Amino acid sequence: MLVFKNNIYDTSSPGKLTPCPDPDYNSCFDVRHFVEEALAQEEEVLSFIERQLQIYWKEDLIQFYPHAGRINSLHALKEILNILQLGLNKTSCWQHMNTYHFCFLYDVFIRFSFNYNHDNLQEKLLLLPELKGKPVYPGNFFSNYFFNKSFLVDPEHFNSLKPEEKTGYDCPHLFGVINGLSPTREEMALKESQDYPYTVFV
Repeated sequence: MLVFKNNIYDTSSPGKLTPCPDPDYNSCFDVRHFVEEALAQEEEVLSFIERQLQIYWKEDLIQFYPHAGRINSLHALKEILNILQLGLNKTSCWQHMNTYHFCFLYDVFIRFSFNYNHDNLQEKLLLLPELKGKPVYPGNFFSNYFFNKSFLVDPEHFNSLKPEEKTGYDCPHLFGVINGLSPTREEMALKESQDYPYTVFV
């Protein structure tokens, strides 16, 4: 199970959520299903890129993944997708993601939300029937389920910071993500949680 800022698996107590413009939105938004559908669509996106001539891969990766695509590795993005899908459905343990995962997810969710919000009602109901045609609010989602969006920091600004200023971000592998370094196998792996990752209210 993937660890987000709030629990995406327990809909009865997801945590403290940021209010949405639509007061009924959070109650009918199935976050796990949203994540599952968005990741499922990526299989076709990455397969599409792979079918193109390799000289176009770099351009396509940046087009479809404006932030995660900077690593310029189709293989790494396919691996990250596979790791996240396995982690999402592995119910035996909680697994922490790092900046490579969140950066990839950010690009995926932005594009999925945009496409969904511009679909007709019939297509919306096929993808996320629980929303009954309501739009997805990506800003609300990131506020509720992402710990931060530090990977969006401009590389030139980040690299100009003093070492002590960079440590304030406290995001695993942030330097590599911002500077487009291809992740190692260890950096792509999820980290198994040693305890329950959420606050328990008694």
